[in-house]
Amino acid sequence: MKLFIILIFITLFCCSYPDIDSVPDFKDLKLSKEELFDLCQLSSDDKKDIDACIKKKQQR
Repeated sequence: MKLFIILIFITLFCCSYPDIDSVPDFKDLKLSKEELFDLCQLSSDDKKDIDACIKKKQQR
C-alpha cells in the first residue's frame, strides 16, 4: 500500500512540469559581439562566412 501511495505522489509531481512547447521564442534576444562571433563560428570556419553571419545577425 505504501508503494502505491508513493507511486501516486511521484506521478503527480512528475506531471506538474511544463510542456516542451512552452519554451520561449528567442528571436528578440540581444547578443554581445563575442556571443555573435561564437554563434557564427559554430556554423562555419571561413572568415567571410563568419563576417557575413555577424552582419546578418546584427541587423535583426
